[in-house]
Amino acid sequence: MREKEVKKAEGQVVRRKFDNTTMPLIALGCMRLPMRDGKIDMVELDKMVEYAMAHGANYFDTAYMYVEGKSENAIGEVLKKYPRESFILTDKCPAYLVKSPADVRKLCEEQLKKCQVEYFDNYMVHNINKNTLSNYRDNDMYGELVKLKKEGLIKHLGFSFHGDPQMLREVINEHKWDFCQLQLNY
Repeated sequence: MREKEVKKAEGQVVRRKFDNTTMPLIALGCMRLPMRDGKIDMVELDKMVEYAMAHGANYFDTAYMYVEGKSENAIGEVLKKYPRESFILTDKCPAYLVKSPADVRKLCEEQLKKCQVEYFDNYMVHNINKNTLSNYRDNDMYGELVKLKKEGLIKHLGFSFHGDPQMLREVINEHKWDFCQLQLNY
């Protein structure tokens, strides 16, 4: 399939420098996607992505369980039309499914295949909180993700967090993370 050219439109989003790239201050979250007859409306999703890309909002955030496990496949299908370097794709390792350190690689490779990409720009331990903290530690998720980063399967290593400030400080100080994604509602 031919890659789409990204045509820039008026009203570009503001961007900030991060590492060796710039990131838009707004992203397209793929937790809730347009639905029609109980399925993801791929035509509408394609329009949304095209609009986002045209306005510089080229950051897409998905996760294993979003839209009942269908988000990664859907966003991968739409994004494959664009040159890989033209977008930033973030995904998350579902900590609740990790039963051994080997599961981290298995899940990441599955997610890469579903998203139809060879690497994630940002990949994180998903949803560190009081219920998942011990599982994340017991299975050395950070150590396993560092291996994937060294292999080039992920560029930036982080975690999404749903705990209290004390636990946040603890997790941040345990390792050398590239970023943390906090859920803030405004």
